[in-house]
Amino acid sequence: MDGTSTGTTAGAAAELARLEERKRRVYTIASGAGIAVIAISWLARTPGDLILEVIYPLLAVALAAFVLAMHRRWLSLEVLEHLALGTVGVVILGRLAWHLHLAGPIDEHLLILTGAHYWSVGALIVAGFVLLDRRHGLRVGISVLIMSVVLVATGAGPELVGPDASEVALLYLIRVHGFLVLLLVLVTAVATLREQLHRELTRSEALQELATTDPLTGLANRRATMDALEREAESARRYGHPVSVIAVDVDRFKRINDEHGHHVGDQVLEEVARLLAAEARQVDVVARWGGEEFLIVLPQTRREEAARLAERTRRALATARPGGVEVTATFGVAELHEGESIDELLVRADRLLYGAKRDGRDQVSTEPLPG
Repeated sequence: MDGTSTGTTAGAAAELARLEERKRRVYTIASGAGIAVIAISWLARTPGDLILEVIYPLLAVALAAFVLAMHRRWLSLEVLEHLALGTVGVVILGRLAWHLHLAGPIDEHLLILTGAHYWSVGALIVAGFVLLDRRHGLRVGISVLIMSVVLVATGAGPELVGPDASEVALLYLIRVHGFLVLLLVLVTAVATLREQLHRELTRSEALQELATTDPLTGLANRRATMDALEREAESARRYGHPVSVIAVDVDRFKRINDEHGHHVGDQVLEEVARLLAAEARQVDVVARWGGEEFLIVLPQTRREEAARLAERTRRALATARPGGVEVTATFGVAELHEGESIDELLVRADRLLYGAKRDGRDQVSTEPLPG
């Protein structure tokens, strides 16, 4: 029901589930693309390249296992993300170490190194921000850059600064690392903006909830309910849809507070709110109107249907013992008339409610059907 804290929590959980499902789809596509790239690299490998011949097939198997574990939910998505990032990172940096330490003179494979493999290093930096939060993604990116510089210095350093130094190789490697630094700065900026936007959206949603929700019961408050009534009244005027309201008042609530204390009184209100929300339909708006008074707005509902809901709710409440005490409530049911204002509708529902209270409480009062 609109305005309940349970609904808000359920909505947040559903949104989180949808986000995880979208992540699984994206990771599945990315893993499939990675396996395809690995297969192409393996088919085009140079004889004697042990990493391509042995490690890449193992990486393809690891990516396939990642997809399977993700869809079978053998591990949490967060754990799988860290494992995947670590595994791919080890392979990419291991491949980089092989190029710089073991593959021979730097000039012989400079094109493959700068034109192909360093794109994998850049993708690893971006993946850190995709799979982790901004702070940890930045740490991964800086670590990757530092390791790349260390590998260049320890592996190809003598060729780059010695008497027969390759100026072309040095220039290319400087440009590549400059690009990686720029990539890290841009991705960090985007991740920072994303976090700021998320915080602002979260803050806006929290403020909206505070403005429209009763803090004790989690139901819609008076302001939110008036907005809902305005919408339903406009729909009634435009399309002829019926709309009814149920005014609810907990009987002898002051006595409950006096005899059991305000803590029990608050508990009674919370449990009554949950019961009202549970009995109402998903489209109905259940609100705390003020004090021990509640209001239910029922779109596209005639008063006789509303009266049946009120009676069912009255009986459920009479046996529920909210807060551990016997509690009853009185109900006034009214349907919006043609040409009638919202205030007039609420006055009629209130009049029916208090007429029923004078007649003995714990009952449902509604206007008789015409004719």
